[in-house]
Amino acid sequence: MTPSSITHRLRDVRYFESLEPPALGKSFPSYAGKLFKTPKASTALGQRIGMRCEESGVSIGRASHLYLCFTQSVPPGTLVFTEYSIATWHQFMLCGLESNFNVLPEREKLAIVTGATFKVLETLAPQYAVALQTVRQDIDTLGESLRITVKRKETSKYKLSVEQTVPVHPRAAEVFLRVTQLSTGAERDIKIGEAAFYDQVSSLVDRIAIVRDILTVHPKKSFHAEIVNSMNKPLQHVNLLEQFGVSTH
Repeated sequence: MTPSSITHRLRDVRYFESLEPPALGKSFPSYAGKLFKTPKASTALGQRIGMRCEESGVSIGRASHLYLCFTQSVPPGTLVFTEYSIATWHQFMLCGLESNFNVLPEREKLAIVTGATFKVLETLAPQYAVALQTVRQDIDTLGESLRITVKRKETSKYKLSVEQTVPVHPRAAEVFLRVTQLSTGAERDIKIGEAAFYDQVSSLVDRIAIVRDILTVHPKKSFHAEIVNSMNKPLQHVNLLEQFGVSTH
C-alpha cells in the first residue's frame, strides 16, 4: 500500500482565518475569531462534526483533521482546495466569506460555518454523501445534546454503550450509559459522570466490566490519563439489576 492510498477516518474539524492563502514560508494561519468574528460555539461545532464523522466511518482521504481557513482572498461562498500542509494528517481548504459576516447575528454566522463545513465535506468525500446527510441532520437537530459513542459492549444479558456530549466551553462534557436488557428489550439511559473538557472523556473510558450485575467503567492507564483522571471524578458504578426494577436486597 502506497502512502497516497492510505485513508483515515475524519475525527477533527477546526476553523482558521487568513488575509491571504496559507503558503510554505509564511506564518501558520491563526484560529478564526479576529478577522472573522466566528461564534464561540464554532469550536465545539467542529469537534462535534469531526467526532460524529469518525463514528460514522467518513473519510476525506489520508488526513484525519480538516482545517477550514476563512478568507476574503477568494470570492464569498467559494471553496478552494490547497495543497498547503505541514503534516500529512491535516487537510486545508479555503472558504470565502462575505464582507458583512462579522455584523450578522450569531445564529446566522453559526449556520454559515455549518453550511461551509458540510459543503467542504461533500466536496472532499462525495462517496459518503448518505452518511454526511445523516451527520448533518444529527448536528442540526440535536445541537449540544448530540452524543458521541465512546465505547460499546454486549454480553449475554445486556447491550451497552458509553456516550458523551461535546458542549461549548466552559460547560462540562456529560457522560451517559445507554443499556438495553436483551431479554425484555427494555432500555435505560443513565448519566454516569462529567469531564471538564470533551477530549478528556476518552481517558475516563477504557474498559467496561460487569461483575454480579454491577457495571464499572475503568479509566485508561497512562501518564496522560492519570493526569486527566485526577482532574475529574471517577465515573459512577451502576447496579444494572436495580435499573431494571430488580431488588438486590
